[in-house]
Amino acid sequence: MGKRFWVGGYSPDGGGTSLGIRAIEISRGLLTDLGLAHAADSPSWLATHPKLPVLYAALEHRGEIAAYRILDKDKLESLGKPVAAGPMVCHLAVAGAGTVLIASCYGDGRVLAYPIKTDGSLAKPTIAPASTDPFASPGHHPRASRAHQGTVLRSGKIVTTDLGHDSLRMWDLVGGELRLHRQVALRKGDGPRHLVEHPSGLIYVVTEHSAQVIALAVNAAGEWQEVSRDSLGDGILAGEHFPAEISLDRHTNKLYVGVRGARAISVLELKGGRPFVL
Repeated sequence: MGKRFWVGGYSPDGGGTSLGIRAIEISRGLLTDLGLAHAADSPSWLATHPKLPVLYAALEHRGEIAAYRILDKDKLESLGKPVAAGPMVCHLAVAGAGTVLIASCYGDGRVLAYPIKTDGSLAKPTIAPASTDPFASPGHHPRASRAHQGTVLRSGKIVTTDLGHDSLRMWDLVGGELRLHRQVALRKGDGPRHLVEHPSGLIYVVTEHSAQVIALAVNAAGEWQEVSRDSLGDGILAGEHFPAEISLDRHTNKLYVGVRGARAISVLELKGGRPFVL
């Protein structure tokens, strides 16, 4: 038996043709479509519960989150009605050993923490403090906050990216609520989108606007600082190509970055913590 995956996509409300959440299987290098598991409107990001047979979907263009009970390898059923989130909710992450769902909303920068009930359904969320633009200045038009991803670090802290404010925010999860630990500013115009944590403790951030991978590490003072900044290849151009997802292969110590516009996947080998394009 091969590995199975749930796959979302944009439906007509988001300009796509998807019908909802599908199940696929990969075995011996072949992908098999197992069919439509459940109809849904633009389930653009999916997250599974670590202990319960439950799947969560960000219904991006409805601004809602749906929960589904996993019945079989290719079948889901609704676990109650979708709950309200925020405009263009685009990412979900299960935190607190399965007790909280973190949602990031691109439309208004909102980050929400939903308590997860014993059956996997979602309770009323708390809203994290709004982002402050580290590059704001008097007399200039304020930039919009654009939350894009929440990642649970091995330490238990949660880090969220803000593509609009060119920053990361580190959070402590206390009593099911997010409490700001610190904000880390990158460079103005970077547009941090997604990130991954390496077993070494380094964090690799892919930037949508500057089209780079930035490595961050904790210094002796306990502050996160940039240790390297690298391109995604000679053919990847900032402003023309837009990096999206970043994944880490721990077995081969490589980073994989999907790049929209270029229709490419950049492969970077990590040497001494620094990425090098292959």
